[in-house]
Amino acid sequence: MKLQELLATTSLKATGQKIGLDIQIVEGCLVCKPLDQEDPRYNTDLILPSMRMVEACRANDFDFFQPFIAAGKLTEEQMHRASERYHLGKTRSGQPVFWMIDDMLTPLDAHIGNAWISTLLKKREPLLQHWCPTHCLFGQHLLSDKGQVSGPTEDRSFHSKNIPHEEARRARTFLEERGLSPYLETVAIVENEAAAVVLSELFPETVWMAYATTAHLTPDLFAPLEGRTVTLYPRTDPTLSTFLFFENLADTTRRQYDIDLTVDDTLEVHATASQKERCVDLLEFLTDNL
Repeated sequence: MKLQELLATTSLKATGQKIGLDIQIVEGCLVCKPLDQEDPRYNTDLILPSMRMVEACRANDFDFFQPFIAAGKLTEEQMHRASERYHLGKTRSGQPVFWMIDDMLTPLDAHIGNAWISTLLKKREPLLQHWCPTHCLFGQHLLSDKGQVSGPTEDRSFHSKNIPHEEARRARTFLEERGLSPYLETVAIVENEAAAVVLSELFPETVWMAYATTAHLTPDLFAPLEGRTVTLYPRTDPTLSTFLFFENLADTTRRQYDIDLTVDDTLEVHATASQKERCVDLLEFLTDNL
């Protein structure tokens, strides 16, 4: 088979473009040279998750924040700050993009609705069929000094004129009366990424993270939290099954890693039967009661 025919039948040119190479036949020889890296179609940073991909879809205005702004519980400025803190993105259709960025500031994957960006990329790029993405906790990049845009140690007191501190104080008092003080914890983990983002402004002294789905939950996922105090806040349910699952997970994790890890039972103790039927999380519980 002639080289020109080989090039056409194997789609080497198209494959080369995806990895930044211009593949041509010159005087009967196969020649490869780098493509113009300014052309975003051929930039490998836009094939796999990267900080460049994160920056390409950045946004700071999200629908899930709007009910709290409309109710006067949070401000536009807080929404923008929280969006910056978590490097939030938005799709063309308006869906939030929750990036899983580890403590080395490496984007590993992203949650978009009920899908993972790794799944979408593998469908689009044949070269990625054998790529096995790894996951981390949403918000794990906040463990890095470089990644912490607005961390719990900076001055973001509830008395700032930009924060509706009366609402935050009510939330704090409500939880304190029920034996829950998340703002005293080093790290707090909930299920929903949007809840973690909102709670990071209601309780700014805490580093809020999310596990997103139980499908990839293993003790190793908590390894970067070794040496820290961590509280898990699973959503409630009518059968207590979610709470018991996390109790077992926490017990296994403590045996493998030096983490002061506890599972909070406030929702199991104080949520109403109706709330348990709805399987509310910590933020929904607060919203119902404030």
